[in-house]
Amino acid sequence: MARRKVIRVEVSKRVLWIGGEAYPLQNIARATTIRIKPPRARAVGRFVKYVLITGLLAAVALTVAQSGEVSGSDRELITQGTAVTAGVLVAGFLLQLIGVLVTRTYYGLVIETSGNPRTLLASVDRQEVHALVRDIMRAIDDPEFPGFVRQMVTYNIANMRDFYNNRSGAGSAGRQEQ
Repeated sequence: MARRKVIRVEVSKRVLWIGGEAYPLQNIARATTIRIKPPRARAVGRFVKYVLITGLLAAVALTVAQSGEVSGSDRELITQGTAVTAGVLVAGFLLQLIGVLVTRTYYGLVIETSGNPRTLLASVDRQEVHALVRDIMRAIDDPEFPGFVRQMVTYNIANMRDFYNNRSGAGSAGRQEQ
């Protein structure tokens, strides 16, 4: 689960402040909201694949145990060991699946300057991030804009800053699929 913290977002004297980072408004080319969605479908597919592989390996182990080459006590040991191992593996895969399924969808504020785009904050409230984008763009468009100060809850997402990719080359600009 992502850790949350409250940061100060402010526009004053033609500078956007997000926490301790400052961005002069004249250097901002674009601000947008992106959706940071956990890969739920991929997690379900991975779970099904791992359970099928575990089942196949368990079936092979049980077939070997039932062959005439294994004695009775060894057969029982292999059968019980296979069942316990398969159960533990499936439980672990299920915990991984549940972890992805309960992960929230976040909405990130992306600021594009002359350098690479940066995802600066993430929130679970889409409307709050949209309102922030509108206020930033209003401040860029109107030099007389009085500015604003806002306290926002943001979440620390490990790969959030890498979510947006803007390297040169054909087909490489834009959102990375995760």
